[in-house]
Amino acid sequence: MSILPHAATRGRLRRRHAAALTLVVSMALLAAGGRAGAASVPSRVTLPSPNPADLAGTSKPLDAAQVLNLRVYLADRPGVAPLAAAVSDPDSPVYGHYLTPHEFQRLFGPAAGQVTAVRDWLTGQGITVTASTAHYLAVTTTAGTFDNAFATQVSEYDTPRPFGGPYRRVALTGDLSVPAELGPDILSVTGFNETTLPRATGSAASAAVRTARAVNAPVAPCSHYWAEHTVSIPEAYGQTTAPTPICGYTPQQIRHAYGLDTSPYTGKGATVAVVLDDRNPDLPGDANRFFADHGLPGFAPGQYTEEDVSPPSSSHCFDSSARGPAHANGPGGLVGQWVESAIDIEAVHLAAPDAKLVYVGMDCVASSSGPGSDFLRNGLDGVTKVVDERLADVASGSWSLGEENYGPADLLVWDAILEQGAVEGIGFDFSSGDNGDALTGNPVHVPFPADDPWATQVGGTSLALGADGSIVGDYAWGQHRTPLNAAGTGYEQPPPGDFSQGSGGGVSTHYAQPHYQKPAVPAALSTLDGIQRPGRAGPDISLDAGIQILVGYTGSITEGQYGEAAQGGGTSLSAPLLAGVEADVIQAAGHPLGFVNPLLYSARGTGAIRDILPVDPAHPPVEFGAPEQQSSDNATLITEGEDGVLQAAPGYDDATGLGAPSPTFIAELGELSVDRRK
Repeated sequence: MSILPHAATRGRLRRRHAAALTLVVSMALLAAGGRAGAASVPSRVTLPSPNPADLAGTSKPLDAAQVLNLRVYLADRPGVAPLAAAVSDPDSPVYGHYLTPHEFQRLFGPAAGQVTAVRDWLTGQGITVTASTAHYLAVTTTAGTFDNAFATQVSEYDTPRPFGGPYRRVALTGDLSVPAELGPDILSVTGFNETTLPRATGSAASAAVRTARAVNAPVAPCSHYWAEHTVSIPEAYGQTTAPTPICGYTPQQIRHAYGLDTSPYTGKGATVAVVLDDRNPDLPGDANRFFADHGLPGFAPGQYTEEDVSPPSSSHCFDSSARGPAHANGPGGLVGQWVESAIDIEAVHLAAPDAKLVYVGMDCVASSSGPGSDFLRNGLDGVTKVVDERLADVASGSWSLGEENYGPADLLVWDAILEQGAVEGIGFDFSSGDNGDALTGNPVHVPFPADDPWATQVGGTSLALGADGSIVGDYAWGQHRTPLNAAGTGYEQPPPGDFSQGSGGGVSTHYAQPHYQKPAVPAALSTLDGIQRPGRAGPDISLDAGIQILVGYTGSITEGQYGEAAQGGGTSLSAPLLAGVEADVIQAAGHPLGFVNPLLYSARGTGAIRDILPVDPAHPPVEFGAPEQQSSDNATLITEGEDGVLQAAPGYDDATGLGAPSPTFIAELGELSVDRRK
């Protein structure tokens, strides 16, 4: 039976909850009548810290009357992590022997006595329990009451940032502890990040000033395939012509690139969940129209369903009056607002046209008070709903935040839910993000929850397709851009210019290296050249993200009207695309794949995965034109395959992971899975 090293780490944290581990004993010296006396305080055990790794700045005690709405997560009974590893390991005799949600709760869920003990202690401390689930007790209290109960100090931090004034966040000064007898019952306490405070005053970020662009910039139509059209450019990398950007790949082009059009598998019998925080009220009608216009089948009756996990007191994702955040690909307002859900749903369906799809709507009204907003909590609630109700065989989440924004208390809760998903045979594919190295150099901005060892981290490539649909190039997605100068004789900066966007990745400083990565990830990479113990590296696998695709949805061009637009999908495309491809593999294998990473890494070196190699820095692939369809800047040199820190290399690398699925990925992965179950 294979056990992830991270399971051992988590086991150590669990054992810390035992009374014999960390005893906080305080002695108070009392002086009376010339004699000193001592009074012992009951033993306490320290809980995992909720403080994010990047906590910085000045702090002061939070107002004692400040209301906190927190969650006290309950510890599962022992044995979940080893079982999750075993049922996910193709070499294990119990591979694929999953539990139902009911069986999981009966065997591993918190016991009734455990829930009662925690509830009674909380209420005895003056803390109000407002809700109870299979995983946590929701509580409301004041900062002063919480401080007394948990022997800590809730504080307010003013954290500096590079642009504008500081932002405020809530964290702890000192440890967080409970009576030792409750230690084994409580996994962690979360929710400090979601406490909304008034914004700190400070100078607003200065608006970017655009340099005047050349009025004589070359004009050429976009290309339907790589280098269909070229344009003359000032010399760059020894060349004086460059292809124009892609108009947006069609569904047929993407299907052909990954061998989906010739595969007999269509995802029939599998279910994919898409977990997102915005929802186009015109779905699935927009998707059906999009596929019909491209000669492909849309959703059959009952094939597309929706689930809402919004709290009762908030606006709902499925209320057409609730407007989610506008996305960067749109010009503002409602135009382009629903691009995210359109990309995800259409990506899944083009890859697995017969799979069922369930859209799980996170709470649409998320705080934006800082990195520790309630966005990740809402994502966790969506993932938890998928797991507790086993809504799907594989789920996709096209969102991520930096690991450094969260503390062990938050990460442990995600571990527990994803482990439960693995035990139930559910795989989770999360985007690695679109920030590349986040312009920060080392250490890189490692994406979470994609970097959780129980998740599949999906990176991006820039896929170049020829006139016949064949792959003529596939590069690590890391784009630099430099505009033409005002005279049209050169560039504002020497090529490649500024880093713009690219696939996230990197090595976690929190998670140890999981067993499935040991044979694949170079030691120098996993240890950051010996700086740290081997860590969980990402991404695991990559698909197209950097080259635009066509997306159809209401508001794409004109508010209130259906249209098609070329969108830079980013890893918001690659993650759901992989989920759809996995649905095809599920049909080929004849059973759910569950947590797919051990199977993916077992396919290393086979024909199932194409290695993505580095570009020649002296002659990298380039495009010249408008970076996005809506941009008025049509005179920009775009250099593909470059990044400041994350670099492609032969074999596993932190830019593309194992590589990209080949046209035989579905059949070969299905055979690997079937053979090892015999």
